[in-house]
Amino acid sequence: MSDWKVFYRDSLDHDRISPSFSSKEAALVQARKLDRDKRAEIYKIEGPAGDIVPKADVMRWMSAHRWP
Repeated sequence: MSDWKVFYRDSLDHDRISPSFSSKEAALVQARKLDRDKRAEIYKIEGPAGDIVPKADVMRWMSAHRWP
């Protein structure tokens, strides 16, 4: 099972890490929800073996997939 996590800053200005997700796509969807619903600032998504999706790539994906 993969272990993808979203690193973000919440509306109370606290750094947070999301629960684990089984895929990169599920973590991207969670990042979109955090950004849209919780007004969180997304830093990055980190996956297994140190794979990283940087903020710029996450924001580009969210822009292309704004609404489910």
